[in-house]
Amino acid sequence: MFKKILIANRGEIALRIIRTCKEMGIKTAALCPKPGEEQNFLETTLANEYYFLDREGSQGYLDQRRLIEIAKKAKIDAIHPGYGFLAENWRFAKTCRKNNIIFIGPHFNTLRRLEDKIEAKRFAQKVGIPVLPGSGGSIKTKGDLFKWVMRIRPPFVLKARRGGGGIGIRAINGQISFGEIFSTSLGIKRQMSMAFSDTDFFLEKYLPEAKHIEFQILGDGERFLHLGERECTIQRRFQKLLEEAPSTFLAPKKREELGNLAVKLARELRYQGAGTIEFLMDPDQNFYFMEINPRIQVEHPVTEAITGIDLVEQQIRLAQGERIKFSQADVSFSGWAIEARINAEDPQKNFQPLPGKISKYLPPGGQGIFLHTFLHEGQEIEPYFDSLLAKLISVGKTREEAISKLKRALDEFLIDGVPTTIPFFKVLLQNKDFLEGNFTTDFVERSGILKDLKPQVPKNEAAKVEEKLEEKEIAEIIFHIYQSLKKPEEISSEREFSSNWVMSERLKMYED
Repeated sequence: MFKKILIANRGEIALRIIRTCKEMGIKTAALCPKPGEEQNFLETTLANEYYFLDREGSQGYLDQRRLIEIAKKAKIDAIHPGYGFLAENWRFAKTCRKNNIIFIGPHFNTLRRLEDKIEAKRFAQKVGIPVLPGSGGSIKTKGDLFKWVMRIRPPFVLKARRGGGGIGIRAINGQISFGEIFSTSLGIKRQMSMAFSDTDFFLEKYLPEAKHIEFQILGDGERFLHLGERECTIQRRFQKLLEEAPSTFLAPKKREELGNLAVKLARELRYQGAGTIEFLMDPDQNFYFMEINPRIQVEHPVTEAITGIDLVEQQIRLAQGERIKFSQADVSFSGWAIEARINAEDPQKNFQPLPGKISKYLPPGGQGIFLHTFLHEGQEIEPYFDSLLAKLISVGKTREEAISKLKRALDEFLIDGVPTTIPFFKVLLQNKDFLEGNFTTDFVERSGILKDLKPQVPKNEAAKVEEKLEEKEIAEIIFHIYQSLKKPEEISSEREFSSNWVMSERLKMYED
């Protein structure tokens, strides 16, 4: 049994790991970028001890040498990378092994294989999982790009060969010149260079009107099983916004088929740990392999909610060398769970992330509502990190009940100081197509749902606007009273005066 674990991450996932460790009787060590910033990193309060990375923003969480130094100083047994940062970095996993530190995740050789999305597709094909047509290798030259554009034809996507999180993906739809496609490819390479220090990309057929379905897997090197699916179809810019389990789309036989193939692929890889196998599906339920995420996923709570299995606990036990203590037949599913990602983003500005300071915070509660967050009043939302503020999870006996609970929780949820995705979810949960399960990965862009949103005004700005509007409205009223006394016949009794609400609705608070 591990005695102490270093959590090489921050925010809600750091707190999530700390909670499971406490329940297992394992001590934890947390991280903080620099002295004086502890109030913005709640994990420093909840962990048994914490250490400074002595680097600005996210840089320290990527500094492998510094992390190993801290691990040795803290005398920890293992490092949990969470998601993002170094969670899928095989070199870091190998470095941990060289320093006699357990990396809580798959073996570094598995990570090295799966880092390469083209190699991962080959593994999928080997076990009989269909893949979308593509270039089959990296596109190195302008001539290579032209050849594959002519062969595959739009619609297709240009994708980073290594990386993830929706970064380094561009869809090419309709009639577009090769010059524009080439320019897009250069833009992707610049983005990839900054995000992954790698510029290899490939071309793959784009599947319109797709559903995004993923299966949670567990493996101990000998036993392999799945914990059902999650539907992740509601997205923006190829990044997930809402996840639910089970899926409204999968027929029972197709669910069984996909689950069996996921387990088969895990067995082929001799997989150890928790992971996710992702698929795209067309309207006829034809499915295609997308990728494998060899780590804990942001959306793991929905699986935990309907199975009762703590995935972080399973990660830790598997990393300790324990075997999975239950079989596929022991896995049962109960109810429906939905997760809404509450991000510090303005949906009306193409979900642009915006930093700020939380001036007021009131979390929702009640039966069937779970909240994973690090927020508190006074929290600084910094531009260095991912925009995720909280994961709001609702659980009900049926999808309708889970949606009803989520609606109520969103109405209770108060976050002032930064724009959030809360208004987006309120509108989404009223949308007929969403309620009926009639949506695909391009739903947000194609449905026009964003037009139903109202501008978000931070409270401190709203107070200033309100004060100005009151003065203006008083002046306007006085002017009209004077005019009515002077020329009553010229003034309509039904004239509409501007209200504070109408005026404020026209404000564009976050224009570029």
